[in-house]
Amino acid sequence: MKDRNPHTLKLILPARPSYLHIATDFAQASASAFGLGKEECLQLGLAVEEIFMHLSRTVGPEQPLEMHALDGVYDARIQFLFSAGRFNLGGLNIATDLSSVLSGHSEPDLEEMGLILASRSVEHLNISMENDNPICLSITKEKKYPEGSAPGRSSTRGYAEMQAVTETIPVTAGPEDLKALAAGVTSGRFPFAPRFFRYPGKVVDMVASGKYQAVTALDQRKGPVGGALFRFLSDRIVEIFGPYIFESAGETAAERILEECLRRMARTKALGLLSLSGLPLSLRDSFESLGFVEYFTAEGSRMERPVFYRLLHEDPGSEAWTHGDYTSWLREEYDRLVLARDIRMVQPMGENRSGASLFAAEINRELLEVVLRPIWPGEDLAVNVGRHVSFLRKEAFLNIFFELDLGIPWHSELMPALGAHGFKPRLLLPFAGKSDIVVFQYDAT
Repeated sequence: MKDRNPHTLKLILPARPSYLHIATDFAQASASAFGLGKEECLQLGLAVEEIFMHLSRTVGPEQPLEMHALDGVYDARIQFLFSAGRFNLGGLNIATDLSSVLSGHSEPDLEEMGLILASRSVEHLNISMENDNPICLSITKEKKYPEGSAPGRSSTRGYAEMQAVTETIPVTAGPEDLKALAAGVTSGRFPFAPRFFRYPGKVVDMVASGKYQAVTALDQRKGPVGGALFRFLSDRIVEIFGPYIFESAGETAAERILEECLRRMARTKALGLLSLSGLPLSLRDSFESLGFVEYFTAEGSRMERPVFYRLLHEDPGSEAWTHGDYTSWLREEYDRLVLARDIRMVQPMGENRSGASLFAAEINRELLEVVLRPIWPGEDLAVNVGRHVSFLRKEAFLNIFFELDLGIPWHSELMPALGAHGFKPRLLLPFAGKSDIVVFQYDAT
């Protein structure tokens, strides 16, 4: 299950302010060629402008800056590759208060304002650095798609009148099958189904990109009765969305869809299968329960979102970094899930960590949900956690999560700060990152 080779365009230029227009023109022209609309191209160009100007001050005008533009079919990604001794992108944090920056008049405030504008203009931002390789700062702008409509009344009634027998599972779901699947998921009772199902054209492009695969089930009249999408969440774990089963489906539809998904996964190196968005009751006995997280609504009600895992090959073991306060919790979870792990405790020894930390934020306003992930260390980790909690509470988010990768030692340094600000560990997701992911949930009580 490999991505379709994306079209990649490259530009190398000195990090000088005088080359700003070359950088923004490159980003906008690439995004336009990849199919993004005028508005999305302008927003991506704005983000590139602010980041390029910031890097021109931190990287230095004589240092080379390499830009890559990647066609993701349903999105466009711009990567900045560079080396820098001084690096501070704290203004990209969602919790940075734009109004307080606007009220200032000093040069640092104006610089930070540019980064805030950049962070508001794109959907995804990531920073990585492996060993002695250059820093890679990546921003992603998604294509804008029209929202799909639920099946019409006559169409829905027609499906219900069909024989409740699942006869066909196509090896490759066609565009119209995927659109029908998206419409069925959107109109069904699947509270934790991903938002992308609302945009049928996006679902088609996601599968066309090669990052996702899809299985759909049809009845004897070629009407859709369910389906599932799946993708590699990490190098070793596949995430499945579904199977989503419609009212007209037969009793074995979910099993047939899952079997086809597993058959395709058998060709890969996937160690396990993870379900974060719900499973039919008929399939839950064939998965291991990882637990659940609670969702709260503005009206005061609550929902539970169960999470499931299925081991596909023998667990090879791994190391997991943690803080001493959470060692017992981790051992209990590993014993319960029968996972072999070498638990290692992070031990800060006063080493210097300069600059501002940076957290990525994935927002779902309908569920009043935010998922935070650390993407750059800094000297202000604890302060930054508190800043984000205050900001998100003020914005009326009731479901705040923080994901830490136990394969990245410095992530574990955040554990005491999370505990001090009301977060509790709720889920352990095997191999969902470089190693396992621990999901912390904010507890307002």
